[in-house]
Amino acid sequence: MPAYSGKFQYLDVGGAPLQQGAGEISFDSETFLVTPAAGAPLAFDLGDVDVVAPGEWELSLQLYTGRRMLLRQFGPAFGRLCEELLSAWRDRTVRCLLLEDLEEIGRFRGAVNGPAAEIRIYGSNLAVLPLGGPAVQWRLADLDSVAFHESTFTYHLLSGDRKLAIGKLAQKTGEFGETLRGAVDALRRRTAEGLHQMFPFLDAGPLQQLLVLAPEGRSVKLSALAAIHPSLPEALVARAVDQPLKPYFDSLRARAAADAVMAGFKFVRLDETAATPDAPADAEGADAGPPLFFWFFFPLAGRDIVAWESASRGGGATYFFRAGRPVEESIQRLTRGLAVVNFHREPVYLPDASLDQEARFHRYAIGRRKLPELNDLRAAFLGRAIHSSLEAWEQQVAQAAGVAS
Repeated sequence: MPAYSGKFQYLDVGGAPLQQGAGEISFDSETFLVTPAAGAPLAFDLGDVDVVAPGEWELSLQLYTGRRMLLRQFGPAFGRLCEELLSAWRDRTVRCLLLEDLEEIGRFRGAVNGPAAEIRIYGSNLAVLPLGGPAVQWRLADLDSVAFHESTFTYHLLSGDRKLAIGKLAQKTGEFGETLRGAVDALRRRTAEGLHQMFPFLDAGPLQQLLVLAPEGRSVKLSALAAIHPSLPEALVARAVDQPLKPYFDSLRARAAADAVMAGFKFVRLDETAATPDAPADAEGADAGPPLFFWFFFPLAGRDIVAWESASRGGGATYFFRAGRPVEESIQRLTRGLAVVNFHREPVYLPDASLDQEARFHRYAIGRRKLPELNDLRAAFLGRAIHSSLEAWEQQVAQAAGVAS
């Protein structure tokens, strides 16, 4: 654990000192600790730091509570302190953004929308870890465009109404563009190859329509798939739903509003470990093509409730969410929330007390603060029904979603 001696100020939201003086600063991969020359030590999770702002001889750590930690007078060791602390903060932030189990393919230093930042490119996501601002993550499948402006040597990324301008990459400018475009193109190629293997009866035209309609990580109506090819909906169900899951699937489908069921898929790595018993895994195994994780949304007839079912290796539970109107837009918001947490379930269903009080889940509590989509997802969550037996599941469905069994 690195340790440095200098002075600190711990300030309240108004900027008044709560504690200050000389002390020793130390930190590891998760925890920041100040041991003052007099008084009780101060400790907090590095994930609780929303903004890091280094100055020439001062380092400011802005906590989510609004309080700040100022570090100064560390002499020649100040530069090393900043570098090591920034590295630890970025790594912890990535874990709290729930990106740690993704494949990292590139890391760059530049400027994003003005402030200096480190940009990490993953096989399916982009993380921006800036100085002086909050960290963010984007899914590559949600990118609408990537354009390079030669006049400013800046890349402009668009995703809906969100924009990122990434520049000041110096000699890495070309490499960054190649890495980002390579990751986006690889994801699109993989999607095309995966959908072709799933639906070999589609020729080039309908397959292209399907790629536009149903990119990786997005939900689409089964009835919209039927408009591309009448065999598509049932072919998807046959590919995704195994025999242990079928009774639960059929029951939910019978409860759903007419022509309202939506489905989607994402790729998972062969070595991706399960965070929960019903975590992403391919239903047919590695020999059946790319490892895929499927899901279905069932808007329940006559109710502002949607059931979500993961359909790989039978899944472990049905999840219920409150849905707004229009339901399709609500389902897309739920999909984005699930995608942001890489479809792990624990961040969704664990109670606040577990997230706040159990160390092994604390990064989810931090993620809830840093990821508005996760916060919205938890707010919409109503309950779940475990696939222990169909009879027990029906009882839990009635309790979790208020659906007559």
